[in-house]
Amino acid sequence: MARKLKRTKRPARNSRSGRRSKHHYLWWALGFIGALTLLNAGSYLWFIGGIDWPAKVEEPPAEWTEDFRPEIGDPPYKIVVDAGHGGSDPGATGVIVEREMTAATAEALVQLLEADPNFIPLGTRDSYDTTATPAERVEQANQQKPDLLLSIHGNSSTGGSDASGFECYPVTPGRTWHRESLYFAKKLAAEMEAEGNPLRGQGGIRYIYYNEEDQKILAEANNTQVREETTFTILEEAECPAVLAEQCFVTNPEDVDQFGDADGVQRAARVYYRAICAYFETEPLE
Repeated sequence: MARKLKRTKRPARNSRSGRRSKHHYLWWALGFIGALTLLNAGSYLWFIGGIDWPAKVEEPPAEWTEDFRPEIGDPPYKIVVDAGHGGSDPGATGVIVEREMTAATAEALVQLLEADPNFIPLGTRDSYDTTATPAERVEQANQQKPDLLLSIHGNSSTGGSDASGFECYPVTPGRTWHRESLYFAKKLAAEMEAEGNPLRGQGGIRYIYYNEEDQKILAEANNTQVREETTFTILEEAECPAVLAEQCFVTNPEDVDQFGDADGVQRAARVYYRAICAYFETEPLE
């Protein structure tokens, strides 16, 4: 005689446990399908450039607060004064030649520093008539183990532009001496503005980068993104806080009259000297 199979009693269709189970799996399935759909759509839009993913918002960097002070040690302080271009490299040419303006300004600044026992001025080559690349100049600067480096340059514009004013470039964000360099740049800009030289960019401070095609990329001072591109060689390879200053536009007669001619370079040198004193918290002799 065949044995009858005992059937397991099924829960009633309208039982509470049955509804919970079915609803649970239904919502899970719908959620999974919805998530998969959104993921595929987002991936497709990203691929074709349809979504611009928001950048990470960060707090203002610490270097913008007034609490930061560089560690300066005791005097005398070694100051490298680098005259941009020189020798067979004239730099920009306009109302005056950049090479001549930077050499005259550097010489005037060196004299001010030599008269002050708090400082020991240093150079980046044997004479201003010597041709030396930025890499060679910064190498000589590093060998002297300086406390600060200032590279003096002149700006220029083309096409009849009446561009004018002062701007300077500290070591870029993410590099070893960035915060100290930015601190010095602020001192330079403040002294230049007090002297009547209008500031370009954001408070007279900017960053420069070079891409793989050796093209310049300009960034304002509040752009603290750490980038892989390098900046000016004299800044990139400096082993101390460093700033490159664009003193005035050699193509602008009014700029040259204020900060580029024989009297102007003396005026600019005094501005640089006062900024250096402010950085090291010493009193200027003048």
